[in-house]
Amino acid sequence: MRIHKIIVGINETNTHIVFDENTMEAIIIDPGDEASTINNYITKNSLKPKAIIISHYHHDHIGAAEDLKEKYNSPIYAHKKELAGLKNPEINRSIITRKKEITVIPDKLLKEGDTIEVGEIVLEVIHTPGHTPGGISLKVKDSNIVFTGDTIFSDALGRTDLAGGDEGILKRTIVNKVSRWGDDIIIYPGHGDSTTMKAARKRKLQYLKALT
Repeated sequence: MRIHKIIVGINETNTHIVFDENTMEAIIIDPGDEASTINNYITKNSLKPKAIIISHYHHDHIGAAEDLKEKYNSPIYAHKKELAGLKNPEINRSIITRKKEITVIPDKLLKEGDTIEVGEIVLEVIHTPGHTPGGISLKVKDSNIVFTGDTIFSDALGRTDLAGGDEGILKRTIVNKVSRWGDDIIIYPGHGDSTTMKAARKRKLQYLKALT
């Protein structure tokens, strides 16, 4: 398995492409913008996208999803509680921040504990709400890798002041789920650099207690 990060759009969103080196089948996580840039990497490396996964509904994580779905006939996955925001440009903020309103219709709705399998890669869905109602993190099975969207970054937690954000829910997510991840877990967030849980704990992020 390989992971490649492409930084896209005015919000510098991390689009992660995860692919099986044997089959070259790929998963695209959070295609926020610049479909052509993402396409260039896919074409150059002869990848075969089989799934597009959205961690949450904000415009900077969904901007290229429909274009990539059309080009590669890849289904879009998102948590069932993100459906309203994906469909509504006011909620996903594309009506405010984009020249073109964004509406995304997911093909497969996810819930806690679901798995997504592409080639030899298996991603386990962890519902991590707070930044949005249906925000998810994705753990690579039998590994120490978690893609966290905008739930937790290397030096901060996700904001809760946008539509659908809830500080109390985010606190519960961090205390009851994220803080229980081992020190060796490597988080790949929706913005910024990857880091380990050990390093995140040393930064004393709010609500992040060392429970391991």
